[in-house]
Amino acid sequence: MLGLNMVGELIDPCTFPRGEIFGGINCSEVDPIYWFSGDPVNANGWINTHSGDQRSITNVGQFDLPVGETKEVMVAYIIGRGNDPLNSIEVVKSYADEIQLFYENNFGYPIVLNNDDQNPIYNFTLYQNYPNPFNPITTIQYELIRRQFVQLKIYDVLGNEITTMVKEEKPAGGYEVVFNATELTSGIYF
Repeated sequence: MLGLNMVGELIDPCTFPRGEIFGGINCSEVDPIYWFSGDPVNANGWINTHSGDQRSITNVGQFDLPVGETKEVMVAYIIGRGNDPLNSIEVVKSYADEIQLFYENNFGYPIVLNNDDQNPIYNFTLYQNYPNPFNPITTIQYELIRRQFVQLKIYDVLGNEITTMVKEEKPAGGYEVVFNATELTSGIYF
């Protein structure tokens, strides 16, 4: 866990007996925290060369959890059975790509793959209203990736504020609101 062996020492990819560095990569430049981070299909990087029974423990790493806030943690165990060990890796990579695409298409934001990307550029998704065009009712959906203050306003084509649909703090999750324009004139609204 966190690149340490069972007695709490950092593994040295240059001397670790169960793996080797391939592809002309300098072993001292391989990050020991990410065990066997190489690509065995292309024989490049730090690759596990031990053929016996292997077991490991993993964790999701450290993160801050402020009081009253939620934190999304996603863990995936992907199994791919191919024609041989290397083909199985290609199958797993394909499954991983499909899973990430499914997640992004259904939840509207990218999967955070490393600790360097803890603060994504955006923390919400506003979806296209439906139906559009509408007469006189439409549904507006949005999704939050963290607890935050939300303000959802409707404007006319001249930039005049028509109404405030939402103005409150909301926890992470998916939401929808219904905009009823029965009392408004026909036109374009934002």
